[in-house]
Order: sequence, then structure tokens, then C-alpha cells
Amino acid sequence: MLEQAGGCSEKTVKIISGGPMMGMALYDIDVPVMKTSSALLCLTKDEVAEYEPTACIRCGRCVSVCPSKLVPQKMLAYAEKFDNDSFVQINGMECYECGSCTYVCPAKRRLTQSFKQTRRSVMDSRRK
Repeated sequence: MLEQAGGCSEKTVKIISGGPMMGMALYDIDVPVMKTSSALLCLTKDEVAEYEPTACIRCGRCVSVCPSKLVPQKMLAYAEKFDNDSFVQINGMECYECGSCTYVCPAKRRLTQSFKQTRRSVMDSRRK
């Protein structure tokens, strides 16, 4: 499909399936494109910023942008402790992984990624 669309630049270092906010980085170019795939983004090194996350500074930006009115600070604390019960108790399963909290975080915390992993863990434990 990429070839039919004109391909990617030789300088491409990352390919994202989906949009820039909610898309997923592809680790293998041979991942199938689904009917629900909305876009393929080919990014060069200049377009990809690599940051090391730092400690939460409790600025509250993540809370103010959350469309589900959740508290990402607390959700991340529980996710990092693998405390699935507390994560569920504060409605962490209501997160729909829009990426807004991660986008505004000045500490570059990987909030959405952590929530996605914790939600998957909760769902796996419910299936057992």
C-alpha cells in the first residue's frame, strides 16, 4: 500500500499507523493494513522527538485536558505499581486512550502507553 501511495522517503525512521495522536508505531513494515486504518505516517529523524520521561511535577495539565474527566496522575501511579484493582476503582478503564494527557505532559511521561498496558492486564485477568 505504501508503494502505491508513493512510498516513504529514504530518511524515514518511524512509521505510524493511524493519526499522529492515537496512531501506533509500526515495528515491522509488513503489518497488515486493516479496514479501520485511517493513515500511514512516515516520519524522518527531524520529525521524531526522543525524550526521556522525568518525574511527574504535579502540574495538573493531564487532568485538565482529559475528555473523560479522569485523573491521569493517579492512574499512572497505580499502573506503575501494577495495582489493577485501584486502577479500576478510580475508573481507569474509562480511558479511551486519546493521548491528550501524554501530549500535554511537560515531564514527557508515557501516560497513554501505561494505561493501555494496564487496561490490557485488567481485561486479561477478567478472562481467566
